[in-house]
Amino acid sequence: MLNHAVQLLNAHAQMMHGDKNILHFMLRKRRKFIGYTHYPKGDRIDYQSGSQYYYHCHRENTDTDEHGHFHCFTRYKAIPKRIKPKALADWDKYIDSPMTHVIAISMNRYGQPIRLFTVNRWVTEETWYDAKHVNHFTKNFALEVEGDAHWQPLDRWLEAMVHVFAPQIEWLQHQRDHKIASLQKKHPRKNIYDDESVEELSSVSISLEKQIAWLAT
Repeated sequence: MLNHAVQLLNAHAQMMHGDKNILHFMLRKRRKFIGYTHYPKGDRIDYQSGSQYYYHCHRENTDTDEHGHFHCFTRYKAIPKRIKPKALADWDKYIDSPMTHVIAISMNRYGQPIRLFTVNRWVTEETWYDAKHVNHFTKNFALEVEGDAHWQPLDRWLEAMVHVFAPQIEWLQHQRDHKIASLQKKHPRKNIYDDESVEELSSVSISLEKQIAWLAT
């Protein structure tokens, strides 16, 4: 985790120029973000590890500190066959969008990570795995993406974020499963996984500075 913390800081420094931050880096030569558009275009996908991410912004509530968030995934075909999806009646409903969500990372307008959260299945149209498998997903989250070298510092930053905050991600995934189970028990006739009134399932505020200080002690 300390090695990943160093990787994170080095990658962060590569993306900073004067008063520019990670958000400016993602815009590249564009003037502004467009709501719901994925950045970088087409997502960043490591087909060997199955890791994938994109950034977007769509929050209508301007009272929050969040500008937008990264969604981080593991692709279904990269998951070992011994790790089975949750045995839902419609487990393959989103099989044409073959990913499972690892974590979302909220960013403020200064390009600082401020929160981690998980979402319901319908939000990301994902193949669902129990939280007991999250350690496999975080340990194997790697981004060696060929092509445009501009994005490689961001790849390294995202990869390191998932590893540096792996303890919080594990906790959030288990809280996610507890929330789903609790809601399903209260509403047995509903399919909570596809209930659009249930979007976020667990969340925690984070501080990169405090996390790295904790790792260094």
